[in-house]
Amino acid sequence: MTGIIDVLKQEREITSKAVKKLRASVKNEVSKSGETRSGNAVKISNAGSRFKNNRLQRLTMSAPYYIFMQHHGFEGKKSNGINQRLTATNVFSKAIQSSNIMETLANEISDVRLEQVSSIINLQING
Repeated sequence: MTGIIDVLKQEREITSKAVKKLRASVKNEVSKSGETRSGNAVKISNAGSRFKNNRLQRLTMSAPYYIFMQHHGFEGKKSNGINQRLTATNVFSKAIQSSNIMETLANEISDVRLEQVSSIINLQING
């Protein structure tokens, strides 16, 4: 029988793999975009996950502001007064799609939770 601790541990392991895959995929997409100087893709600081009530709530990504400007685009004046226009490259969307982490997370976490529910049902029927 799978206990609550085992399910949480399995969910955290699945999420940890997904976060590593997401981090690598974002770095890859940023470096492929060609609009960054070499080394900027390496400066993506961290990716992580947040749990609430022992369930995966969300994946988080922290990066320098220029990566978000690259993702969303930017139009305005730079600090030196020169107008700048960057087109949106959607690096985060491309990274999520190329790494296929949403489908992987959904399948693996649903399998773990299904196993937990079925073991509870079997316990109640047999108990």
